[in-house]
Amino acid sequence: MRCILSILLAILVLSGIAQVTPPCGNDYGTDSNESNIIQQMRYGEIADAINAIDQAKNSRGTALGCPQIALSYSDPEFSRPSLSEIETIWNEILAPNISSITINCPRIGRYENNVALGAYYAMQGGYFNDRSTLAEIANMMYDQQYADWNVGSPEPRNEGVYAYISTTSSNPCYPGGVVGSSVAEVCTNLPNYCVEYVNGQFTGNQFLTSAQDDASNWFDGGLAYDHGWVGVQMIESAINQSDPSLKLKFRNSALLAGKFAISEFSVKNHNYTSKLIWLLSELYAWTGEEQYKNELNYKLNKSLIPGILWDENLDGFVDGTSPTIAFTSLTNIAQTPGRMWDGHNAISWYHAMNTWALTEAYVAFRDRGDLARANELKPYLLAMLDNLSKEIIDLGVVTPDALGVRDITYALLIGIWKVALYENESHENWEKAAWAMWNSGYFESYSTHSVCVGLFLCVLSETPYVPLNERELRTLSTEDQKQIEIYPNPVGTTLNVHLPGTSNHHYSLVDLTGRQHLSGTLKGSSTVDISMLPKGQYLIQWSANGAIIESTKIIVR
Repeated sequence: MRCILSILLAILVLSGIAQVTPPCGNDYGTDSNESNIIQQMRYGEIADAINAIDQAKNSRGTALGCPQIALSYSDPEFSRPSLSEIETIWNEILAPNISSITINCPRIGRYENNVALGAYYAMQGGYFNDRSTLAEIANMMYDQQYADWNVGSPEPRNEGVYAYISTTSSNPCYPGGVVGSSVAEVCTNLPNYCVEYVNGQFTGNQFLTSAQDDASNWFDGGLAYDHGWVGVQMIESAINQSDPSLKLKFRNSALLAGKFAISEFSVKNHNYTSKLIWLLSELYAWTGEEQYKNELNYKLNKSLIPGILWDENLDGFVDGTSPTIAFTSLTNIAQTPGRMWDGHNAISWYHAMNTWALTEAYVAFRDRGDLARANELKPYLLAMLDNLSKEIIDLGVVTPDALGVRDITYALLIGIWKVALYENESHENWEKAAWAMWNSGYFESYSTHSVCVGLFLCVLSETPYVPLNERELRTLSTEDQKQIEIYPNPVGTTLNVHLPGTSNHHYSLVDLTGRQHLSGTLKGSSTVDISMLPKGQYLIQWSANGAIIESTKIIVR
């Protein structure tokens, strides 16, 4: 049977059927298909949503997985970057820019908020310690949240969303772009969703608090795009900030963001719902609460998984199509399973957003010990990352530089760090694709891309991924919930250490192989003589009750 199938596919190719090339239309099938998907995502059961997507797949035909736009690519360079190369960019360009951030306006989550998330990743490798600036960024997002601390009595349906400022284009705080124009349109047509804040640093400003309205049959869902980024950054703030009051403040914000992620309905645009899936994954991994697990499974089954071009029985045809559509008849980036089906989410960076959401869902179930569900999800993440990597290897790096560079790279690095390295698996193509993205030069200046540089540092320094719930437990005692200061770094012969509180702190200085070189107990302000150490990279680990509670990388020169 397999031989007959191969012959039939070969005949199709030889018969002169032209391969589909972008740009392709009918993004969600026919107008009727698109309307049906919108309605079923809002009102239907899981089976109804799947059926609506399958009908639209059949309408797209061989345009499945074909993007709505044509992209340009530059030749990829696959050489592995050196850690020192990335450290130089971080230490000399990015870290100083982050520490100099000042907050003047309520900024949407894809900008400074993303940079803060990257800094928290770098912090895990010992490359960043300016918690005060990161707290200012988190406070900015906290003061934009549709919550009782900003508005008094938020409407329950949208409570918890990180809202968008509504202002005129002449205002310096106008968000610009599609966000600015969309907010203006919604606030004109649905003014009830534009709410004036009465507390916080943005008192007196109006914010858009919803992206869906049943009465208007409007189910856009676009607020989820930035909401996911901010919610995940808030989790990192709650874990990494040392001030107990800030930890509690940001934890409450993250949990309220989870409330919105649960109440917000799935929409036709998979990457919006996938941002909620990402946040729900992190919340489940962090807290273990069933409410996040249940909604995560619901949104996975209703939105993300049905949107992946799949071949469960390996017969070479796209599942859910009738008459069957062969993968070989699709555009080049969709000829292997794992690509998103529609014209919008098939674009590289939107495909990447869906990819890392699926990856984070897998990681959450794995880390929480739900291996049956994790094993169901893993084939999807492998196929999606393989598909994304293949596009870069075969076609190159998208050009010119744009926001999508960040998303493509982020998906690759999350897969490498949290799956390949953590599980000791070899995925050479993921790495080749990630190195090509770095070698594009797009990450050598401060931008929203900087979130990825924090991940590059974790991957290339071999900083181990630690599950969120384990990191939550590695916190200092109440007395010691203040910052441990270590300087200078890089260091020559003497390391200065300032420890909070009056208690003793045990330290161990190890190299990257785990070999211990120094250990001892310190308190207050102290120095450590490291003149006998060979040049290289080390970790200084602080422990309490036998558990490592903080780890900082130092470079000895």
